[in-house]
Amino acid sequence: MKAHLKNLAISAANQLGAHRHHFRGESKLWILMYHRILPADDLRYPLEEPGMIVEPDTFSMHLREAKKHFDVLDFSEWLNLKNAGEKLPKRACVITFDDGWYDNVEFALPIIKQEQVPITLFTVVEKIGTDFQFWPNLISALLASHALPAMQSHPLFAQALAQVPDTDDTNNREYMAAVIHKLKQSSDGAIFEALDTINWRSHLAFELPRGLMDWDDVRTMQSSGLVSIGSHTCNHKRLNASLTAKDLHHEVVESKQLLATKVDKSVDIFCFPNGDYNPAALESVTETYGAAVTTKRGIVNVTTADLHQLTRIGLHQHISDTPRTFGARLSGWI
Repeated sequence: MKAHLKNLAISAANQLGAHRHHFRGESKLWILMYHRILPADDLRYPLEEPGMIVEPDTFSMHLREAKKHFDVLDFSEWLNLKNAGEKLPKRACVITFDDGWYDNVEFALPIIKQEQVPITLFTVVEKIGTDFQFWPNLISALLASHALPAMQSHPLFAQALAQVPDTDDTNNREYMAAVIHKLKQSSDGAIFEALDTINWRSHLAFELPRGLMDWDDVRTMQSSGLVSIGSHTCNHKRLNASLTAKDLHHEVVESKQLLATKVDKSVDIFCFPNGDYNPAALESVTETYGAAVTTKRGIVNVTTADLHQLTRIGLHQHISDTPRTFGARLSGWI
């Protein structure tokens, strides 16, 4: 019965959502949020949280469906129209990618070119071109390497692990995601410090695959003529009360300046890491950029929206792998 009701809800959302219907009144903007595009048989696939991945065939379908329902615009183009007071499409769509993963140039870019759809790529400026790995991927790699005893030796990890039901299979994506969720209660700095304390590299059973692009990859994306670049801070630090004023300025203001020199183009759109921000961060972003996106879910009402707290529709494989489920997600209800 529960599965039946869920299927009914998905079908209703797909058929009745605003993405399918012409409507009077306010123009709306759908901002789609992606992170990684990976085939299911890729080594990186099982090391990533389930909510971060869309498979290439699914992504291709998304772009085809988006073109059916929306006027798909470059983010800056939409923003310029909005600021100039010009007429906006009733149903506009902007496509965004967070972080700057190497798989974006491997698997997403060929599809973007094939479908001729513009996207905005939010890069972590000082991590591009380095061997940096986000801590959730390090946690997944440790769990996949059966390094639970080493993790339990540190209080921070031990506390998080104690809050997750025990399992004999730590190499399980749902278990990994649960541990990562608990660890997000701690600061990024504390987590990286704990990883260094247990000497995380010595506990891996395999070599970590490449994480982020280098600057040549970013410029390859940009030179397609379909990819615009936005800031995702310098170091992906969460912009909350734990950040000093100096660090906040570096992550927000200086990331814009550094990124502009790297891509030889002005940067006017920002993405909050992990969706976190406090009033001071919001004020800094508002003073520095023309617009900013959050991880809060929703369709943007163009008239009433705060351009520096724009909502998005997050996509991942298991909630959007068919046109029907993708359509339900576009409704903003599912």
